[in-house]
Amino acid sequence: MASYSEEDYTQRSVLEAPAGIADAGVPLEDYLADSTQHLESIAERSAQGEPIDHESREWMLAQVDYIVESMGSDDLDISDDMRSNMLQLLLAIANLNEQIRHDSAHSL
Repeated sequence: MASYSEEDYTQRSVLEAPAGIADAGVPLEDYLADSTQHLESIAERSAQGEPIDHESREWMLAQVDYIVESMGSDDLDISDDMRSNMLQLLLAIANLNEQIRHDSAHSL
């Protein structure tokens, strides 16, 4: 079982990834794969009953902002499959956020 530290999350801050996509030409496929993997690690920690830290929640919100802004951009020309993948990531974030919120309400 992997252990995650705050350093792991600050190193993988996705607040940097959206800017990196625009600035460094990071392929959207890579962004989606990395973000999905990161989200799965947060979901795994949550499923194990670990509290989700502020940085992880901020990471999730940053992804929502990025996806919504990207999908609303007239400049974004992506395939239907890629658009679907972005929406799936958005839905997965929303579902995990709701699960975390629900779990924290029950722990109070």
